Parts: sequence; structure tokens; C-alpha cells
Amino acid sequence: MPALRPSPIAPTVDFDRDGVQHGFLRLPYSRDDSAWGSVMIPIAVIRNGEGPTALLTGGNHGDEYEGPIALFDLARTLDIQNVSGAVMIVPAMNYPAFCAGTRTSPIDKGNMNRSYPGRPDGTVTQKIADYFTRELLPRADIVLDFHSGGKTLDFVPFAAAHILADKTQEAKGFDAVRAFSAPWSMRMLEIDAVGMYDTTAEEMGKVFVTTELGGGGLSPPPDILLPNPTVPSPTLGTINPCPTTGTFSMSGISADSC
Repeated sequence: MPALRPSPIAPTVDFDRDGVQHGFLRLPYSRDDSAWGSVMIPIAVIRNGEGPTALLTGGNHGDEYEGPIALFDLARTLDIQNVSGAVMIVPAMNYPAFCAGTRTSPIDKGNMNRSYPGRPDGTVTQKIADYFTRELLPRADIVLDFHSGGKTLDFVPFAAAHILADKTQEAKGFDAVRAFSAPWSMRMLEIDAVGMYDTTAEEMGKVFVTTELGGGGLSPPPDILLPNPTVPSPTLGTINPCPTTGTFSMSGISADSC
């Protein structure tokens, strides 16, 4: 089987450097309004010495706002002194869909969560999925991926892990679900897991937690429109499981700071 070509995506951050970095995953994308344009996917990397790595993702579907709202905020406010190891935060994985407020990409109609493992020579969505598969997931020990109902569904807020053949890996996932402390928890067995981010991560042996946190295509800022308790839920839920892997120290982190 021929080797895959390198990913066209170039990060503007150094994953191995200590400190706080805010940058982009730059994917060249030539189009009518920008011949030498790029898709610029925001990423933050907070690294403090040796230790495990957490990968926190939202915007797998572009109309699911709760995860991106919480993760953009966490990327801005997380204190490096509370990190042991590394935290990689990608608040909006399918950034074109997130900007358009649509479930799938407006560029190629790609459903990010059915595009794994991706292709470095495929569509824009497949190229992003390939970068996660070959570059980001291998670096992670625990993966938290935040979903909500988008414009077509509205869920009670829950965290979930999957029923797996590897019961040790499964137990670690459900330990993280309990630590997430969402109002509801679920044990999931996918009807069709082909092409999913979840499946790709779990096949690599990663601890994987997913969520559904509200929905309805609406997540207004609490101080501007209506109170929405699902927005802080992913922020606090992100913090809670990470001490179980040694990634976060809980000192100095409270609900008030999030």
C-alpha cells in the first residue's frame, strides 16, 4: 500500500514548546474570492512540562454552538499553572461550517463526523479529518469532543462514552464521563460508527468522551438574551475529567473562574 502524502495543513503553533500559544491550522484553499486563500482553523496549545495531553474539540458540526463558545473561552482563560502536560484546544474543527452556521461544510457539503480517517488529497473536510487522524489524535491521551443538537435537535445535556470491546479502555471512558458531571450520562453503542471521529480516536486506544449539550440552533450569551445553563456546562465539564489523567491541577480553578 503506497504511503500517504504529507498533509497540506501547516500549524502556526509548535506542539512541543512550553508556554501558551494561540494560532491556526492553515489549509490552503484557492477560491474565487482568494486565489491564494486558506482555511484558518483556530487552535490553542497550552503546554507546561512533561505529562499527558488532552485534546478538546468543538464545532465538529458547524451549527452546534455550545462547545465552541465554551472552548474559545477556555482557550482564552486557562492558566498554564493549572496544566501538567499539554492541552490542545480546537474550538471549531469544521471551521467553514462553523462560520456558516451549518451542520456540514458550505465548501464541499462534508459532514466532518462521517469523514474519518480523511484524506490528505481529498476535499477540504477530508483534509481536516486527515490532519486530526495523523497529527493531533496521536499526540492525545484523552479526547473530549463537544456536540449539541444544532438546528434540528435539542438534547437534555449529557456526556457519554462508548461500549467497547476493550473493557479497560471502556472503563477509563466512563470514569471521565462521571468526572464530567453533566446532568445526564449515557452509555452509547453507535448504530453506524463508520467514518466517525469517535471511532478513529478509540481505535487508537484514546480515552474518548462526547457530549450532547442542548441545541435548537441557539446558544445566546446569558447576560444578553436568555439564561442558558448548557454553555458553562462544557467549560466545567472539560476541566473535571482532566485531573483523572493528570492533565489539569484543580488548584486555582473554580466555577467562578469559568
